[in-house]
Amino acid sequence: MIRSLVKWPGGKSRVIPDLLPVLPKADCLVEPFVGGASVFLNTEYRRYILGDINPDLINLYRQITRWPDAVIDAARPLFKVYGDKEGYLWIREDFNARARDSLSSRDVFDNGPDVGKVLRAAQFLYLNRHGYNGVVRYNRQGGYNVPFGKHKTAPYFPEEQIRLFSEKANDTKAIFVCCDFHSTLKIMVGSDAVIYCDPPYLPASETANFTQYHTAPFGEKQHRQLAAALLEANRLTGSPVILSNSDTPVTREIYSAFKFQEISVNRSVSANAITRGAASEVIGALKVCDGCGRAGGGCCPDCGPVCGDDSYAAMVASEVFEFDGDL
Repeated sequence: MIRSLVKWPGGKSRVIPDLLPVLPKADCLVEPFVGGASVFLNTEYRRYILGDINPDLINLYRQITRWPDAVIDAARPLFKVYGDKEGYLWIREDFNARARDSLSSRDVFDNGPDVGKVLRAAQFLYLNRHGYNGVVRYNRQGGYNVPFGKHKTAPYFPEEQIRLFSEKANDTKAIFVCCDFHSTLKIMVGSDAVIYCDPPYLPASETANFTQYHTAPFGEKQHRQLAAALLEANRLTGSPVILSNSDTPVTREIYSAFKFQEISVNRSVSANAITRGAASEVIGALKVCDGCGRAGGGCCPDCGPVCGDDSYAAMVASEVFEFDGDL
């Protein structure tokens, strides 16, 4: 299994064996919550549309895709020199002091990488690997505020993972968009696609209520909006929809249109390592037509390949992939 280059709360590396048999075959995989990108790295779709509302995460993936050597050269010294708490706090302060406006501007391909974007990607990777327990958190002003983590050994510098990610992203012409799930689902065209959603989990208890979605909460209201958007995308395109979430009564009520499969997963983030253990989760799927394998049941729409070469060329020409939604 290919591991993610970032530490990501709720990353799917532990559930890949349960998830892969559930994901239908298709031309394109659409992920509105790409997170640590473990599903992208461990599936074999021809095309990918990968979205997330976190601009630093998308910037990291874009820079690694286009300029892996530049990111590696910028990040390696940070890992070597700033391994203690004092160094971490200095990098975090510098990271927060730098303007984020440049992340929404177009990259310059002909003249080499954008130094500012590459440095921010390198700093974000450093902070992610050195921060507390893999948590990614911002305050309301957009400042990264994760404390330094306690490490028995120096955090691993994921050079191999960076190169594997870049290779796969280029081979599949993966598209990374910084926007909310509504906008990611609107980018999808045609119907030969699978939608996989791994949103912030509904809390299984009052003490497990971290549901931050970048700088804003992602609670029951947002889950109901997501459920409605997924049902609409399924209705319009016939695309199968697969969902991961915690196994709670609220989850089953909100996503009642889905057929659930229960799984048990070891938690990777906890305030107290002693309390870590197996957690009940579900993988949900909208009903799939037995005749052709498409979601929705009954008759299926006539459709051609989604995100084929012609479609990609037209979408690139229209600059839709440079879109960065409201953050």
